[in-house]
Amino acid sequence: MHMKASDEIIKAADHEFAKAIQAVQGLYKDGILKKPEGWKYAPDLLQYYDAKTKIEQELYLIMLEYRQRTFQGAFHVSNDYMHWYGWAPLKTAVNTILEEEKRMRVEHAAKHK
Repeated sequence: MHMKASDEIIKAADHEFAKAIQAVQGLYKDGILKKPEGWKYAPDLLQYYDAKTKIEQELYLIMLEYRQRTFQGAFHVSNDYMHWYGWAPLKTAVNTILEEEKRMRVEHAAKHK
């Protein structure tokens, strides 16, 4: 029962993470963010230190911290840790990314009228 519940938590975390990845990918696809020279694709989650934008830094924090904390807390039966150090900041970061994506799109559209 515990393993199944923990798996469901990670699936939910990955679903939220995917929303954030898709938002940032869309910004690259639409030319709002420019792919750095030498990158095969973007965002490249292995290029944490080379990310130039706040939106990408948030994306990396989801991957490097919040998702991992959600995972660790869920599988180590530490619900408080899982929620307050994993799930809650993960959801906050996803919402920040989605709002920033909207703002960047509006700003980009205004510049290119």
